[in-house]
Amino acid sequence: MNLKDYIDEFRSRSGISVVLSAVIEKVGGFLLVLISTHFLTKETYGLVIYANTILVFLFPFIGFGIHQSLLRYGSLSKSQEGKKRLFNYTFKKGLLYSFLFILLVVLLSPIITLNVRDSRIFLIILSIQLISLFMYEMIRIYSRLINVNNLYSQITIVKTILIVFVSYFLIIKYGAIGFVLGLSLTPLFVSLFYLIKMKLLVDSSKSLLDVNLKEILQYGFFTSLAGVLSQLLYAVDILLVANILSNEQDIAQYKISNIVPFSVLMISVAVIKTNFVKIAFKSESSKNYIKSYYINYLKIFGIVSLITLILIPLFSNQILSLFGSDYVDDDHLITIFTIGVVGAMLFRIPLGNILSAIGWARINALNSLIILFLNVILSYIFIKNYGLIGAAIVTSFLMWLSGGFSLIAFIWYLKNDNKTSR
Repeated sequence: MNLKDYIDEFRSRSGISVVLSAVIEKVGGFLLVLISTHFLTKETYGLVIYANTILVFLFPFIGFGIHQSLLRYGSLSKSQEGKKRLFNYTFKKGLLYSFLFILLVVLLSPIITLNVRDSRIFLIILSIQLISLFMYEMIRIYSRLINVNNLYSQITIVKTILIVFVSYFLIIKYGAIGFVLGLSLTPLFVSLFYLIKMKLLVDSSKSLLDVNLKEILQYGFFTSLAGVLSQLLYAVDILLVANILSNEQDIAQYKISNIVPFSVLMISVAVIKTNFVKIAFKSESSKNYIKSYYINYLKIFGIVSLITLILIPLFSNQILSLFGSDYVDDDHLITIFTIGVVGAMLFRIPLGNILSAIGWARINALNSLIILFLNVILSYIFIKNYGLIGAAIVTSFLMWLSGGFSLIAFIWYLKNDNKTSR
């Protein structure tokens, strides 16, 4: 596969619409931040961010990760009927697991928010997302499995537009409580609409699945474990900043400074998502295709990374001023985050997804576990000694290190025929 074939395949799979929907989704997220920072005090915004950060590392575990199994094993299924049966099985199991997660969060909320007590109500409301986002992701995954990426894009755009408008009107009327209600309930109503429209819920109790159920659950568990541990790379620093520095304004500043750099990652995520199903399908027959795919990816994102490294630091003051004058003086945090994002864009995100597509969920989990261990130790030391700058340096360094581990695993996969860690 040459670069032209790579681009043609991307376009034929409605890759442009997937990227466009990802851009719109990020713009929507950006607008939500603007809305919240302009209508909430810096202290209240810090409380919302703290509560949301606690949940962020649980989001990959929604439905106990069974949605990840739907994506992997649904890609291997050769029949539409088999994909739909698998959807129904994983959907019903995942709803039960998600409900149990919400119950656990609510019961543990007094302990979780012990040092930031005022964030407890926000944590409880936002925990509704453990069900609403599970349903939302399941429907989007199914649209990818049946190779209708335009539908995937449509669902994403509809949810994004609605969540911005609903959250805007609710924050005006009810303040911070209304804002988090908008974030939590909008995906739920959008998901219910598409569940009915696509006629996805059928009686599958007597249907037999053509895959190993134990294998499905194991893959979902390890993929979710990797996702949870991976999300902690973005959450541990904020949690430690909150508990070590004990300053809501520091939490808000740290979050605002990484919003734009981290948003750039959605481009690489969208590109990989477009071809994930095919990569998973090819994993059992063509390593050359997967190797060629990644090489062509690097050709394109090498240029994207260079542009990112130049533009974001160059216009950092203008970017931060969009959130208010209080956030402009960030002591070069945005530049440090941008350097880390380049490592994630070139290695961590594409290779992590490729390893997941080929079934190496345990390798991703091991990688994330090592990074988490280093993150906790290094972040504690660096925050104690260097404050917010120390936290940013550790996060950026670990993005590169995690990408390096993924690259080693990918090279091992290409050079060996074994199926270790599937």
